[in-house]
Amino acid sequence: MPHVLIIDDEADLLEMVGYGLARYGLTTTCVPNTADFFPMLKAKPPDAILMDIYLGYADGRDICKQIKHDSKYAHIPIVLYSAGNISDESIKQSGADAFVAKPFGVQELAETLIHLCELDAARNTAGKRMS
Repeated sequence: MPHVLIIDDEADLLEMVGYGLARYGLTTTCVPNTADFFPMLKAKPPDAILMDIYLGYADGRDICKQIKHDSKYAHIPIVLYSAGNISDESIKQSGADAFVAKPFGVQELAETLIHLCELDAARNTAGKRMS
């Protein structure tokens, strides 16, 4: 069962998404602020990260860049989401593996996350065979 670390500063949406993804067999840890995010990431690296772009005083694209530039966590698939007018270029520059526009269906999120986790697991398996 893949573990997804979710960060969103909107408590109601965070709770709804967490419960919704659990219905699709995903285990979730919900983080309501950026101050708690990195300690949780380091304590138990997830199989995937789901992150809002607008996080109060932080931008999810910048956090995504930080994660993708850290070799310890770069392999973790990251899905960004937002209701804002987000350019494809900014998503590409962030290093995110996918972007989902609000409003979204929880099924769409679950399918995207499961697919990315399966791809990551396949890459890890192939990499271990080549070593």
